[in-house]
Amino acid sequence: MDPILAQVQRLWDLWDIRILVLISLILQFILSIFGNRRKYISSMWFSVLIWLAYLMADWVATYALGHLSKAQVNNDNGLLRAIWAPLLLLHLGGPDTITAYSLEDNQLWLRHLLGLGVQLFMAVYVIMMSWKHSWFSFMSFPALVAGIIKYGERTWILKSVSGDKSGDIVPYGYLGDYNTIGYLGDYNTTEGEYMRVLYIAHKFLKEFKSYMEYYSISENGFPLAQFLDRYRDIQLFWNALEVEMGLMYDLLYTKAVINYSKAGWILRSISFTCTVIVSLGLSVRLIFMREDHQEKWDVVDIAITGVLLGGALTLEIYAVIVLYFSFDWTMLWIVKENKSRWATRLRQRFPCLFREKKYWSKTMAQFNLLGFCIKEKYDHQKPIRRMLGSVLGNDYQDKLNGYLHKTVVHVHPLLNREMLDYCDNLGVVSDRIAVNEEDSIRERFAKRPFQEQIIIAHIMTEACYYLERESDVVAAFEPPGFDDPSSWENNREISKTLSRYLMYLLFMCPSLLPLATLRETSVRDYMPDIGDAKDVSAACRYILERRTFDDICAGDLRRMREVERWKILKLMWLRMLCYAASKGKKNDHLQQLRQGGELLTFVWFFLPQSRALGLNPERMGPRLDKWEVDS
Repeated sequence: MDPILAQVQRLWDLWDIRILVLISLILQFILSIFGNRRKYISSMWFSVLIWLAYLMADWVATYALGHLSKAQVNNDNGLLRAIWAPLLLLHLGGPDTITAYSLEDNQLWLRHLLGLGVQLFMAVYVIMMSWKHSWFSFMSFPALVAGIIKYGERTWILKSVSGDKSGDIVPYGYLGDYNTIGYLGDYNTTEGEYMRVLYIAHKFLKEFKSYMEYYSISENGFPLAQFLDRYRDIQLFWNALEVEMGLMYDLLYTKAVINYSKAGWILRSISFTCTVIVSLGLSVRLIFMREDHQEKWDVVDIAITGVLLGGALTLEIYAVIVLYFSFDWTMLWIVKENKSRWATRLRQRFPCLFREKKYWSKTMAQFNLLGFCIKEKYDHQKPIRRMLGSVLGNDYQDKLNGYLHKTVVHVHPLLNREMLDYCDNLGVVSDRIAVNEEDSIRERFAKRPFQEQIIIAHIMTEACYYLERESDVVAAFEPPGFDDPSSWENNREISKTLSRYLMYLLFMCPSLLPLATLRETSVRDYMPDIGDAKDVSAACRYILERRTFDDICAGDLRRMREVERWKILKLMWLRMLCYAASKGKKNDHLQQLRQGGELLTFVWFFLPQSRALGLNPERMGPRLDKWEVDS
């Protein structure tokens, strides 16, 4: 063997287990700190970081435990390294902030149960092989108890989440009757309003957990139909809906199911006490260690053991802090225990806890098809793009290019109100001319697949948006004395952002949309002919003049006034958004909670629960039926 390779081999044999246990600890810190933040951070790179840490954490801990079981145990360090095996079990149990990366992980609880049995056997094997006639050997047992508790908690939670159909796993159960309880505090105070929001969100969560099993906005009898009938505070409803999404994420992807129960606190106390006992035992052993050579341990192993125990204690303390200062579940416990005065005291001492929190990203991705066509047309000629296309293939290249082309904007502040008005008014435009024109457009849309409806409406919206910005086109469009721009500019912005958002979903997240075909849609399938246009405005003019895509753009909408035009386009996009949400699959939307949350998922939560405000979204059924796609 080459001398250099032989030296590398010797170094690896000496340091392999040490490096692996330290890497395992680092991964636990990464997951503890960042695992819970993915519910309000919408970033592919952040998701990749959590995904890699999640997969590597289990693999590294398992691999290190396997190496420990095979290692030759010597008289000096075997006793010390025996502590590492149960600490690796602790790592396999994972932090409180993440138990599952995706919903599929919850279904694999049997695999985790089998893994618990195998890893427990290996840990016991390491302890037995390292057993010495010393009181310190007994320190392996408290560490083993802590590891079993953590790994067992994870398996228990995965099983509970995968088998729950009726909301039985929601902590605190029934909080009381909203109309009769008197412990929510003064409604006019910050803490009183916050506690009411939490109460409503918890009530929504428990009922919606069972309702989503047969999700259908055309069905009557959502359990909360009369819940807010007397308390029609719209802002309270929106806040409660966002909190509900955050609580749902906690149930599906964290240890909230057990953390906020008596059994959870008992198990946490036991595991923390066991870890403290082992740490104290190590300290005493080092202090009273004899100078005899046979009693000496390797300094590096002593340091690593101290780091592992210190890291375990730090993670436990951090987890307790997160439990208290995540604050939503703590405040729900205050509501449950009728301790409203505690909320007032917390408000006085820690006002920062009552500030607005993040429950989802409140952002929406944007994809401009015409801008993408222009970029592809000219960038495709570059050598590096041709090389990339030959290596990845057109489909993967389009996905990558689409991701690089997308932008992200904040959800328009008026969009919530527009959705509420749409549900309340059934999408009817008050202006008579606009109604006739809208019906004409919609009837032509009804015969097309849903993906084509999105493409056509997107081209219509982009053409109206860009060409209106040119003074000569605006002058031709608008008769003298048209309305104040403030009456339609918000509709224009909402229409533009919804247009680009649904285009993003169509090409980047097609599984969230009710498409007629199961295959992924390729951008190239729907790229319109834009001639030699070098900017979006020129492309819009080319499409309108040549009628290369659809005559709707050149006909109905161009003859309307801006107020009418953007009101109709806004309603078209609201209908498509609500239709896509109403036909969404439960697992697809629940998966989005771990990626910052999509606006479409927010609407999916909103549609049936808007009934609690006295709305009638089931009456939207006949309207939405006109948008059904041919199977």
